[in-house]
Amino acid sequence: MKKSFPLSLLLMLLCAFQSPGQDRDKALASLVEAETRFATASVEKGIRAAFIENLADDAVVFLPEPVNGKKGYGSRPESSAKLSWYPAYADISSSLDWGYTTGPYEFRAKPDDANPAGAGFYLSVWKKQPDGQWKVAIDQGSSYPVELIKPEAYQPAAKTETGAGTEQDLLARDSQQVQPYHEETLVYRAGHYPVRYKDLIIEPAANIYYTTIGSDISSAADMAYTYGSYTRGKNHDAETGYYLKVWKVLDGQWRLVAHNLVPNRKS
Repeated sequence: MKKSFPLSLLLMLLCAFQSPGQDRDKALASLVEAETRFATASVEKGIRAAFIENLADDAVVFLPEPVNGKKGYGSRPESSAKLSWYPAYADISSSLDWGYTTGPYEFRAKPDDANPAGAGFYLSVWKKQPDGQWKVAIDQGSSYPVELIKPEAYQPAAKTETGAGTEQDLLARDSQQVQPYHEETLVYRAGHYPVRYKDLIIEPAANIYYTTIGSDISSAADMAYTYGSYTRGKNHDAETGYYLKVWKVLDGQWRLVAHNLVPNRKS
């Protein structure tokens, strides 16, 4: 007589063969899918509606100062302008509920415009909500001339060995003038295409003074973001603006994985 295989035992065996690496890949893919849906909504539903739909209730966006995202976009009238983007790089915390995406964007004043009026790279941190949905926790863009536009291929971050960091150490490093870069840090500067730290021709300026406004750390304490204001230089011509940094614990300490500075527009 043929015996049936208990379903509960089959599920247990399937789970046993599901490696942590597969769990991570699946979670990272779901994050990128959320980003792609967000970008699609921007084109199909409009910028305002897409941001309100995909931002967490306490999300921070820069317009250009940091404000509550839903209130900031909610107070703006809907526009026919077209904002399109796609993820070029993404990484996720070992907790699988916290990560970031980044990639190029293009802005068109009218949907049918053949050529973009603006371009740049966005940097977004995402967090899973209690209902399991990914929502944007903080978002900031860095612009550059449209002449610099080029296609990017998506690159998921490889799994790396991480540890746990503390908030105290994170905030101490956030205010350092000499920032803790590593070779793969993505460096964003207004007017320039983002580059890896290892590809910089000159060292980033060390005369920047940072003032932290807010921060958040993943539940695994292996990834984090900080944001705030900055001043480059001390004289009356000093550059001021806002920053967003994404961090990861590498080699036992908080290191930058993304560093974005956006200067204030001069009146």
